[in-house]
Order: sequence, then structure tokens, then C-alpha cells
Amino acid sequence: MVHRKRISVAVDLVGEALEEEWDRERLKKELSKRYEAEGLSPLRGLALPLDILDKELSTLYVVSKYGLGLEEEVDHLFDYEKRLEKAAELLLKEGGKARNEVRELVGIIDSNTLSRIFRVVFTAVVLGFRPEEDLIKLLHKALEAFPEEERTVKKYSRFYIAFRVAEAIAKGEVTSKLDKEALKQSLALRIGLPKILPDDEYIYTIAKEVFGVDEGLLRKILKVENGKRHHH
Repeated sequence: MVHRKRISVAVDLVGEALEEEWDRERLKKELSKRYEAEGLSPLRGLALPLDILDKELSTLYVVSKYGLGLEEEVDHLFDYEKRLEKAAELLLKEGGKARNEVRELVGIIDSNTLSRIFRVVFTAVVLGFRPEEDLIKLLHKALEAFPEEERTVKKYSRFYIAFRVAEAIAKGEVTSKLDKEALKQSLALRIGLPKILPDDEYIYTIAKEVFGVDEGLLRKILKVENGKRHHH
């Protein structure tokens, strides 16, 4: 299980946060320290945005809700994630009709906020708490509700495909260029939006940064320019 360490760190942190009555800021600081100590990276794509730790709190939220069955106890820590997930549920249920309600819940909808709505569901999907179908449906419903954010929806779809391929390489399920292409294409078909195939550089970055996959192995499976480094 490639996410085992991440889940166990989340479980520990949530436990300590409740026991020692941390607030959200303290939780972020401890999360940062613990990830560094364990060699973990936040779930991420190419960029490492300044608010990445705040975003990574959705991992702790998902684990506390679905893994530990905690709701009210963690309200003060994850009020924002709760609203994001509520926004996701509204979109799943009502699609285009949810536009105004979603805005009331989470404020202005820009690329960052929409990505954060996706992230809560994405995290629950990759950690095995929700079916992939939920995320795919959410991407389509968000496009219905916020057609002006088409770029964000496509960008997130591309990130999801790259993440899943990187994860499959880390699990040893994808071992050749052929496997990689097949998985990439089948994920794009499942999502069913045009122009969402990520390039191999993208997959390479996630596999290396998030999953710590060996560079030599990645070069066998992915088409990347030799010695190319991504600069963030």
C-alpha cells in the first residue's frame, strides 16, 4: 500500500491534535515537521504552491472522517474541508443548478477553490475511501456549473491521470512504456474529456517527488529528456 505511511502519519497527528487541543495553524506546523521526518511529500502535481500544507490538510480531514469516523470532534480543525466536501456533494447531486449554493458555501469560485473542492474527493478516492466514479462525475458536474473554469477542470483531470500512472509505477503495476500508455489512455477515456493526456515529464515529477520512485526505473518507463530537471 503506497499510501500506508501517509495514512498512519495522519492518524497520529489527528490523535495528537485532539489530545493537545491544537488549532489549525499548529496542526499545519506539526504536519510539516512530521512529513519532513518521514520523507513524505504532500499530494501534488508539478507545482509546489505556497498553500500546499493548507491543502494537504484535506488528507487529515479525509482520514479523520472516513478512517477514524470522527466528525464533530474535528470540526474546529477542518471546517473549511467540510464546506469543500459539502460543495462537492452539491455539485454531484445538482450539477449546474448548484452554482450559487456552492458559492455561498466556499466563496468566490476561482481555479484554486475549485481545485480544493476536487482535492477533498480526490484524496478520498486515492486513499481508498470513495470510488473513482465520484471524482469523474464531480469533474463533469463542475464543468456544468462553472463552464468558465473549463481550464481548471481539464488541468485537474490531467493531474489525476498523471497521479494514477505515477502511483501504478510505484506499486509495480506498470513496468513498461506499453503499460504506461495503456493506463494513460484508459484513464483519459474513463474521464471522457478532450485533451487531458499528461506528458511523461508530469508523471515523472509526481512519481519521483510524491512516491520516491527510482530515477533509473522511471527512465525505462517514461519518455523524459535525459538529465531534465523540473524547476518549480
